[in-house]
Amino acid sequence: MSERCVGVVHDPRAPAVEVHRLTVLRNGRPALEDVSFRLERGERLAVVGPNGAGKTTLLSALAGLVRPSAGTIRVFGLPPGRHRCLAYLPQRPAVEWNFPATVLDVVLMGRVGAAGLLRRLTRQDRTKAWQALEQVGLSSLAHRPIQELSGGEQQRMFIARALAQETAVLLLDEPLTGLDAQAQEGLLSLLGGLSPRGLTVVMAMHELDLAARYFPKVLLLRTRPIALGAPLEVFTPQALREAYGTALHLLPSGEGTLALGEACCPKEP
Repeated sequence: MSERCVGVVHDPRAPAVEVHRLTVLRNGRPALEDVSFRLERGERLAVVGPNGAGKTTLLSALAGLVRPSAGTIRVFGLPPGRHRCLAYLPQRPAVEWNFPATVLDVVLMGRVGAAGLLRRLTRQDRTKAWQALEQVGLSSLAHRPIQELSGGEQQRMFIARALAQETAVLLLDEPLTGLDAQAQEGLLSLLGGLSPRGLTVVMAMHELDLAARYFPKVLLLRTRPIALGAPLEVFTPQALREAYGTALHLLPSGEGTLALGEACCPKEP
C-alpha cells in the first residue's frame, strides 16, 4: 500500500522520520555524531542541549539542507529533500517584515509550493489557507499586515503556512525564543492539539521545563546523544551534567526554566 503526499508516494507503513547513526562533519570535526531515533506519525520530539550541541545541524539534515557524512535519514521511507510535506521553520525566517503583505498572503505561500509555481491559486487553495488559519487561531487576523503581528502570532502564521502546504512533518528551530510565557504555552498547546491529526513535530529548544511538560519524547544532545526517551528518563542529574557541564544551573525566567552551564561546543554556523 502507498499514499500520496503532495506529489510524492509514501509507504504508509514507514515511520514519519527515521534516523540511523547520523553523523555530520564540519571542517573535519563532528557537528553531530551517531544520532539515531524513530518517530511515528503524530509523535512529538523535543531536541535539547547547550548552544553548539548540534540541534540546528540535526534539523537542517532532516530538512535535506545538510548532507550527512555518515548514516541515513528517511522521511516516510524516502531520503530528505524529496518532500513537500515536510516544513522547516528556522530560527530566523527569511521574511521582509516591512513588505506590504497580510497574514493570509503569507499562508497562501504554502499553497504555492503545493500547487507549483506555474499554476494559479484556486478556490480550493484559498479554502486550505483559511482552514489552516482557523487551526492556529488566526482567522480573525487574516487581513492584518504582517508587521503588526506579535512574536507569538508570527510563529502561528508560519505554522499555518506549513499546514496549508499540507505538511506531515514540522521542524521548528527554537520557535519559543523571544516569546513571553503565555505565548510559549499557547504555541506548545497548539502543536499538541495537532498531533492527533497526524502531524509529526521535531522542535529544538532550550526550555527544559516546557520540554518536559509538552513533549512525550526528548533527545538530549551534546554533539552525540546523551539520552533519548521520556522526559523523566532523560532529565536526570547525571545526564544534564554530562550535557551542560558541572557548572549547570537551572534558572527560572519569564521564558521558562533555562539551563545554563559550561560552554561545550563550537558555535553552530
